[in-house]
Amino acid sequence: MLSEERFEVWCLQHTLSEQARAIVERIRSAPPSRLVRGAAGNVSGRYPSQKMGCTIQFESHRGELAFIYQLEHDPAVLEFYDQPESIKLVYPGKTGKLVGTFHTPDFFVIREDGAGWVECKMEEHLLQLADHMPHRYVHNGDGTWSCPPGEAYAQPFGLFYRLQSSAQIDWIYQRNLRFLEDYLRVSRPPLDAEVITAIRALIMGKPALSLLELLEGLQTGTPDDVYFLIATEQLYVDLSQTPLADPQHVPVFVDRDQAAAYTTLHQSTWHLFPGSSSRSLIPGTLLWWDGKPWRTLNLGETAVTLLAPSQHVVDLPVEVFEDLLRQRKVTVATPVSGDPRHTTEEHELLRNASPEQLAIATSRYKLLGRALPEETVVSARTLQRWRMKFRTAEAIYGHGFLGLIPQQSRQGNRVPRLSQSVEQLLEKYITEHYETPKQQSKSAVYLLFEREAREKGLPAPSYKTFLARLEKRDRREHILKRQGPKAAAQHDPWVWELEQTTPKHGDRPLEIVHMDHTELDVELVSARTVQPLGRPWAQYISLKDKRGREKTGKLHI
Repeated sequence: MLSEERFEVWCLQHTLSEQARAIVERIRSAPPSRLVRGAAGNVSGRYPSQKMGCTIQFESHRGELAFIYQLEHDPAVLEFYDQPESIKLVYPGKTGKLVGTFHTPDFFVIREDGAGWVECKMEEHLLQLADHMPHRYVHNGDGTWSCPPGEAYAQPFGLFYRLQSSAQIDWIYQRNLRFLEDYLRVSRPPLDAEVITAIRALIMGKPALSLLELLEGLQTGTPDDVYFLIATEQLYVDLSQTPLADPQHVPVFVDRDQAAAYTTLHQSTWHLFPGSSSRSLIPGTLLWWDGKPWRTLNLGETAVTLLAPSQHVVDLPVEVFEDLLRQRKVTVATPVSGDPRHTTEEHELLRNASPEQLAIATSRYKLLGRALPEETVVSARTLQRWRMKFRTAEAIYGHGFLGLIPQQSRQGNRVPRLSQSVEQLLEKYITEHYETPKQQSKSAVYLLFEREAREKGLPAPSYKTFLARLEKRDRREHILKRQGPKAAAQHDPWVWELEQTTPKHGDRPLEIVHMDHTELDVELVSARTVQPLGRPWAQYISLKDKRGREKTGKLHI
């Protein structure tokens, strides 16, 4: 909520009149003017708002509660109040006679850009109301609704009056907000920097990595950490696109800029004949023509330039090339999945890339994705070189991000410094002498290793190298072998198992429960004061499975 100082600044910014300021101050200081009621066809209740620090009433589960979710998580909304004081609306009735009525709007909202009243209605209800009160509820040409008498009332004060239809609600966004609400509402310490770096590195290695692939590929961190990073916008997911409960179809990006770059690059890929081939042709794509490999060099408006097996350049009119593809005389070579060597090389490139290299590749990726070349800060020649590497990697591996990773890891002498014999002896002493229940010290094991290496005439690595090799071992497995499962259990990652499919009765455990209650025909008396306490209520809570069948039930008195 706004402090008095911030509210004063807000009023000055919007140059509110004394009368408008008095209205806003009354609404801010007064309790709701009425209590909401439940009836057939609507579900009323109260939402505990973290932004407002109090409960907010709603009279419709599908309309007002959905709007509360939007207000709660919209950073431009500063404050919102339910059931503000009534206002008088004056408008022509269906017969043309003026009608005056006192009306209680559903909410009063204070935003960074203004303030005003909001009334929430279901779309089907608005259609009925428009027939009975055509001058109060007006359907606009763009599909939105307006309330002319409400706008006429608010306009002299410099405020707004808006009519919110259920058709304007983004239900996928609503569903994702409910999914992430636990991570938004509960305060928790910030994640360790190493966990954040490890999770971001996975996404940097493959832009638009699906949420399911990310969760299954976690080696550091837990699914809770991923959802927390999404909820706090440290990872970017378009919450209006796909439900998070359907993770195999949710693309995850490092940030919004990377998502925009992916969209631009994806749209710029040259697609030919979607009806006959699902693959996209790009410079560098490998083709098979009469049993021989050809490669695309340029895809122009009128001609396609190919590199023949004899290394000669051949230009074909686009129409001729289209016919060859339609007749299946020219086919696109299958990347990655068709060549296991490419899969191995792809994994090797990602495994050897450091977080700094992945960050550089991500920066290049974003620059390539900018719509206008003049928006970039590098030369056109550099962009052309990066684009060619991107297209080449896309043709070979199926995605071009690998071509943007700096290749410093391939520079210099990459031959292992230790011979295979020394490596085998070192591994033997780590597994058979150090990682054992005897719990020998590091120095004692190293001395044994060094003595045997000397006896066999092998050059023994330094003690520092020996310690570095121990540090690379899996810590949990290391403790399990030396101290047993009880000690190793302290290093198990905390994992909260979540359903990865979309259930019919909610996305989260206990999101939807069914309750029933009845008043018992019993009078209770206090054992301490001997005063009558009245009749108790028995409440039955039924938990449902995915198919809506009762799973467990509990009776509470």
